[in-house]
Amino acid sequence: MPEATSILKEKLSKALAQLPYLPRALALVWRVARPWTIAWLILLVIQGMLPAATVYLSKLVVDGLVGGLKAGATRQSVQSVLVLVVLLGIIMLLMEAARSATVWIRTVQAERLQDHINDLIHSKSVAADLAFYEFPDYYDHLHRARSEASYRPVALLENLGSLFQNSITLVAMGAILIPLGPWLSVALLVSTLPAFFVVLRYSLVQYQWRQRTTSDERRTRYYDWLMTTADAAAEIRLFRLGPHFQSVYQNLRRRLRRERLQLSARQSVAELLASMSALLIT
Repeated sequence: MPEATSILKEKLSKALAQLPYLPRALALVWRVARPWTIAWLILLVIQGMLPAATVYLSKLVVDGLVGGLKAGATRQSVQSVLVLVVLLGIIMLLMEAARSATVWIRTVQAERLQDHINDLIHSKSVAADLAFYEFPDYYDHLHRARSEASYRPVALLENLGSLFQNSITLVAMGAILIPLGPWLSVALLVSTLPAFFVVLRYSLVQYQWRQRTTSDERRTRYYDWLMTTADAAAEIRLFRLGPHFQSVYQNLRRRLRRERLQLSARQSVAELLASMSALLIT
């Protein structure tokens, strides 16, 4: 038990150590794609409110139908229900339109950010001292910058946006459910907690795994480059190094693939359990 507690504290401290980079990543996205980020925030608010509006209008439609059946259908009651149904259809169309617009805006953000990150990498690379090229740590940082920096800030922004949007939906749904009983809102909040902790935990685990395997990922790319380019083709054939490089490459890829699949399997099981608990609470 003490060992598990120390491991948990260590992971938590590592996670907290990354928090200072969060404002820098968000500021980078804001600086590169400010108008698109503003539009994205507006769409998040809209998408957060629309599900609650759909539920509320559905309730009014059902109440109108039940009331009409009890009192007898009149022209006025039928018209009022039809108006609600039309409004419900419009809201559903708006939800789809907002979702499509959000995907497009995220694509614009990612493209702009990727070009900006590559420009920063090139500027730093041509200005760096020659001594940096002698250290493996430099290449590890460069590899992570090339492979992840172009999409990580956007992914971070997307995750925060999903949290923001779902929080708005949760608050709006809670406001609708409060008249039916305050405990319903509490149950709705509790049902979201397992999924939140699963996402938080495995985001940290995946980050740590990528940090740990950067050198191996870079080594596989190097072996792939040796076997597929003309620069080393003559030497590989002269010294018959092809089978050796193939074997080393396949062993590295096999281990990385096994670790990635194991991590993905654990995450899938945890997400399934969190979803089941949410369904049971619901």
